[in-house]
Amino acid sequence: MKELASIFILALLMMAAGCQYDPHAHLYTTEQPQKTNVVGRYVLISQSLSQGGLTVLSGRVCSVELKADGTFIASNVPPSKQDMNPGTNFFQSLVSAQGTWSVTTVGGVGIGGGKSKPRWGVELETSGAMLLSPGLMGTKPPYGLIYTLGDPDSGTALILERAK
Repeated sequence: MKELASIFILALLMMAAGCQYDPHAHLYTTEQPQKTNVVGRYVLISQSLSQGGLTVLSGRVCSVELKADGTFIASNVPPSKQDMNPGTNFFQSLVSAQGTWSVTTVGGVGIGGGKSKPRWGVELETSGAMLLSPGLMGTKPPYGLIYTLGDPDSGTALILERAK
């Protein structure tokens, strides 16, 4: 009987270890924001890919400026092609571009019972470089931007705050 109970407990622990959750999910914007409330300049305030904080950028600024006329200027942002596990040269692969932007869904957030809410973000369109679309963070303005890197459950991300 003890052996059966031990096997049952071990099975439960293995199942719990397999369950993962995006640690940023509670920060995502799940109600469609008005475009006017998203306009602004966003600057990187933290990254969780590597140690060293913002010093890994060697003085470069990671920013996204979303203009009211629907255009943007982005500096040192992730390209669209991301591996599940961004490599050590990730910060050398950042790109700069300009183009047009729009508020759009960039995924979903599970709310239990197999249901989900849309996750809102910003699509950055250019004639050249392919850019990763950042998600929006917050339930009301000022919003933030988040670039999820690799597997969302890893918690690896770049977080940008709206500049004042």
